[in-house]
Amino acid sequence: MTKTGVNNKLLKQKNRGLLLKLIATGECSSRIELAQKTGLAKMTVSNIVSEFIESGILEEREKLQTDTKGRNPVQLSIAQGAPKLLGVHVYREEYSVILCDLMLHIIKKISVPITEENADTLVQELLGKIDEMLAAFPEEKILGIGIGAIGPDDLIRGRILKPTDFHGIHDLDLKKEIAEHTHLPVYFDSESNAAAMAEKYYGSGSDCEDFIYINLANGVGTGLVVNGKLYSNTSGMTCEFGHVSIDWKGRACSCGGRGCLETYISRKVLEEELADAAGEKKSFRVFCEEMDHALERQRTGAVFTERETKMDQVFRDMAEYLACGITNFVNGLNPRKVIVGYDGYWIPDIYLKLAERLANERLLTRRYRKIQVVKSCFGSEAAIYGSAASLLTAIFEGELFE
Repeated sequence: MTKTGVNNKLLKQKNRGLLLKLIATGECSSRIELAQKTGLAKMTVSNIVSEFIESGILEEREKLQTDTKGRNPVQLSIAQGAPKLLGVHVYREEYSVILCDLMLHIIKKISVPITEENADTLVQELLGKIDEMLAAFPEEKILGIGIGAIGPDDLIRGRILKPTDFHGIHDLDLKKEIAEHTHLPVYFDSESNAAAMAEKYYGSGSDCEDFIYINLANGVGTGLVVNGKLYSNTSGMTCEFGHVSIDWKGRACSCGGRGCLETYISRKVLEEELADAAGEKKSFRVFCEEMDHALERQRTGAVFTERETKMDQVFRDMAEYLACGITNFVNGLNPRKVIVGYDGYWIPDIYLKLAERLANERLLTRRYRKIQVVKSCFGSEAAIYGSAASLLTAIFEGELFE
């Protein structure tokens, strides 16, 4: 039976987490603003802030004013010596370990390719890099470790299940391995969920309570934020936007289905189609940059070459497929915004705006609302920044406060 009661200790923890979140994300910078925003008593706010200052989490300084009348207000901010976070990002092509502060500013990053050669020793290598990061900053207090992992995942157990094209790695109990090795609090989530929360706290979703984050890479991952919180349920499974079928008789997918969106718009697929159009192989990012230059020349009156015309059609087809997937999700979930990240960040803006226009033309509620399609504020590294976000969520919920 689920316990639903709330005791005073839990309320205090949640209040502390809430106040820290409001300061760290820049929503509030003074005791008065905190009291007004939360409805908490001024004395309660003052006591919690004082505790944070004494423990080295917050600092206060005078805020500069334009007029000279009266006393300068005191501004609260995260202290330079505040505890830090470790993030671990595990993806198909590489893993990364980051050290960052409570505002997701990366202090140091270590990235290592994942290949057939090191697949069997991945966990031991990863634990070694975590040790290396901790040894490099012995003076820092580490609150815990957040993990953002390639999916599909079992979020309840902190386990990577059986991703496609992942060098034969499957059923990896990553959370358990890292927790037992480090003896630190460890929080696990999918890389797309983690990236979505990074966007919510500090990125393109900070002004929005309901949005879809799309991690466009070798596959198409998804993080869904509803009412300001990450969507989850008791299954422990992740939301799979990439496996929404846009044609039930369409292209065969590695999942066993047909017409899955990722068989049309994943980086791998687009890279191959662009190579066919261009007559040569290049990375997806380079193709996107080349198309950006062609579009800029077109704006000055130049005409596309035959090669550029074919590449343009690949991107336009991508926008059509993406719009179809967005329409399916938006009609069911009604978010305000779609955020595209990872390799999707490199797609020229004109094609994402085309997807936005096409989706808005097809929405059931098109007479009453519009959906935005925007890029991640973290560029192609949203999932890396977000790897610590599951830990950050726990902190902002007050879970790590006694």
